[in-house]
Amino acid sequence: MTEINRRDVDYSRLLDLDVLTAWTMDRQRVHHGDAAAYEEILATFQAALRSEVVEGDGRWSAARRARKVERHLRTAIKAARTQENAMESLRLATAAHKAHVQALPAQREAKQLRKAGRRQSVAALTAKSLHKSAASFTPAVEDTTAAPATPAARGINDLFNQRRGA
Repeated sequence: MTEINRRDVDYSRLLDLDVLTAWTMDRQRVHHGDAAAYEEILATFQAALRSEVVEGDGRWSAARRARKVERHLRTAIKAARTQENAMESLRLATAAHKAHVQALPAQREAKQLRKAGRRQSVAALTAKSLHKSAASFTPAVEDTTAAPATPAARGINDLFNQRRGA
């Protein structure tokens, strides 16, 4: 059996989505096969271990002893299923990442356009506001033929006295 030197393997090819898809599908098949093999082994162990009845055993003694061994096979089955799902998740996450990265330039351009539009609308509203403010600050032309204005009241007491006629 030859040993593979991990430094010689080029994993950068997996950055291509088609290559990654093929690789993850292969890994899923391997993990699925492992889980199926573990389930067959579990069935064999269950049949053999649960049938080992020792003189003086209670009703469920053999099954309890067998479960201590079966637990490890069940853990192996669960781990193989988890790895199978992890490979699918890796493929989906990589595809979503690539789609997100491809969409970023368009999203950023749209954001810049919205931002520029807001700036223009703010500038227009500011100009409109300044125009209104400037109009209110310019002194109005006084009409000399109008009746003389009443003196401005200085407080609440002056208003009260004006109403009473004092």
